[in-house]
Amino acid sequence: MGNMKKNERKMIVLFMAPVVLIYLIFFLYPTIRTVHMSFFKVRNLASPASEWSFVGFKNYMDLTKNPLFVISYKNIMAILFIGGLGVFILAFFFAVVLQKMKTKKFFRAAIYLPNVITPVALVVMWTQYVFNSRFGFLKSFFGALGLDRLASIPWTSPDWAFTSMMIAFCFGSVGYYMVIIMAAMDKIPKDFYECADLEGAGSFTKFFRITLPLMKDILRTAITFWCLGAINFFLWSRVFSGSGMDPKTLSPANLMFNMIFGGSKTQQVAEHINVGMGAAIGVTLCASVILVFVILNVVISKEKYEY
Repeated sequence: MGNMKKNERKMIVLFMAPVVLIYLIFFLYPTIRTVHMSFFKVRNLASPASEWSFVGFKNYMDLTKNPLFVISYKNIMAILFIGGLGVFILAFFFAVVLQKMKTKKFFRAAIYLPNVITPVALVVMWTQYVFNSRFGFLKSFFGALGLDRLASIPWTSPDWAFTSMMIAFCFGSVGYYMVIIMAAMDKIPKDFYECADLEGAGSFTKFFRITLPLMKDILRTAITFWCLGAINFFLWSRVFSGSGMDPKTLSPANLMFNMIFGGSKTQQVAEHINVGMGAAIGVTLCASVILVFVILNVVISKEKYEY
C-alpha cells in the first residue's frame, strides 16, 4: 500500500513537472521581470539591464499625472460597468426568451455568430454599413421612422467615437454570455419550476428566487470573463481609432503598447514616455484584474445547493 502511494506521488510529480516548468518560464518570470522593469527608466525594449536607470515609484506617480492614462482608465471603467450592464441585461433577456422557443438552437447560433468573426471585420461592418452618416443602417432606420434627430447623429465623428465603439463591442459580446447563461439554465432541474408553478409563483419570482441563485457560480465566472476583457481592452480600441491613441477611444493596453514600442503620436503627446512606464501600466492592469477577482469572490460568494 505504501509503495502504491509512493508510486502515485511520483507519477503526479512526473506529469505536473512540465506544466509547472512552462508556467515558471512563460508566465511567472515575465511577470516578475515586468514588475522589476516598472521601477526603472528604460529607453528601449532591447536595452540591457545595465543601461536602466532606477527611478523607484516615479513611473507610477507620473502615470497618475498623465492625462492620457487617466482618460484611458475612465474609458475602460465605462466599458466595464455601463457596457457590462447592457451586455448582461440583453444576454439574460435572449437566454430567457430562447429557452421557450423550439428554434432556440438556430437563434442561439445566429446571436453567437459575431463572436467567431474577427474584430477587424466587425469594425469595418459597423463603421461602413451601420454607423455611416450617408447610407448607414442607423441613418436609414431612424429616417424611415421619422426620427430625424437620431438619424442625423454623426456616429463616426470624434465626439461619438467612444459610444459607437462601445455599442459595437457590446453587441458582439452578447452572444458569448448568452450561451453561458443558457447552459447554466439548462442544468437547473425543471421540477423546481413546476413546484413554483403549483405555488402560483410568477415569472419574475421564479427568475429571482430559483434561476439566479442556482446559477450564481456560473454568473460569477461570466462576470469575471467580462471584467478581464474590459480591463485588457485592446484590439477594438486600436482598430476603431486607426492608431489606438485617440483619447476618445484610448485604453490602458493601447497606451502601454505605444509606450513600449513607440510611435510618432506618442512622442508628440508625451516625450517622457518610456518602456519602464509602459511596464508600470502592465502592473496596474494586473493589479486591477486581481482586485476585480477578489471583489467578485466576496460579493458573489460560492454556495452549495442540493438538488
